[in-house]
Amino acid sequence: MKHEFKRMDADNGDYAVRHSRLSLVIAAVVCLLLAIFVWLLVMNAGDTKTVPLVLVGGDAEYTYTLSDAELEVSGAVFALKAVEKVEVEIPKDVATVPGTHAIALEDLVLPEGISLAKLTGINLTVAKK
Repeated sequence: MKHEFKRMDADNGDYAVRHSRLSLVIAAVVCLLLAIFVWLLVMNAGDTKTVPLVLVGGDAEYTYTLSDAELEVSGAVFALKAVEKVEVEIPKDVATVPGTHAIALEDLVLPEGISLAKLTGINLTVAKK
C-alpha cells in the first residue's frame, strides 16, 4: 500500500461559517420579542402583598387606633409594585364618637387594580385626648 500525502496549503479545512446579517437581525428581533412577551406574562400574573394601613381624616381632639396595622391585597404584579399603603378614611359619623367601630369596605381607599386578598374585620377605636 502506498500512502499519498497531498499538500493542502490552499485548502486546509479552516472554513469560517458565514451568516448573512439579515439572519442575525431576525434572530435578535425574535429574541427581543420573546423577552418582551415573557416580561408581560410575568408582570400581569396575579400576586398578593401586605401593605400598611394609614388613617386619613378625623378630628384633632380625638385619637384613632386601628385593630390591624397591615392589610393583604391582591392584584397584578405591576399594580402591586406601585402600592405603598392603603388609606382608611375615618367615617364622619364615628369620628367624634368614643368607642370601637367597624370599618366598612367603602372606607378603604384601594388603588386601581388592587383588591382585598381576604375580607378581614378592621376596627377603629376612637378616644378623646
